[in-house]
Amino acid sequence: MSTILGQSTVARNPSVLSAEVSGELVLMSVSCWHYFGLNSVASDIWKRLSSPLRVDELCQALASEYEAETDVIRQDVLELLNKLASRELIEVQA
Repeated sequence: MSTILGQSTVARNPSVLSAEVSGELVLMSVSCWHYFGLNSVASDIWKRLSSPLRVDELCQALASEYEAETDVIRQDVLELLNKLASRELIEVQA
């Protein structure tokens, strides 16, 4: 698995299934049979990944919408994206 950087492009893995369960978005990797629950902010990020998006652009969009330090947003986004990538829920291009 490659390291996700600001200039990386990320998108949903098209084989991943998603459904809302009790107000939470749940993802399922068909290839790995893993379930992954997303909170409201992570669900927002997932929705934005419906088409390929550069990580820097994603962080900028989130920073303009959510009241938080840009560095904190970037760190949290990279942490989430790395978790999603390790479970094959997203595709990453350098």
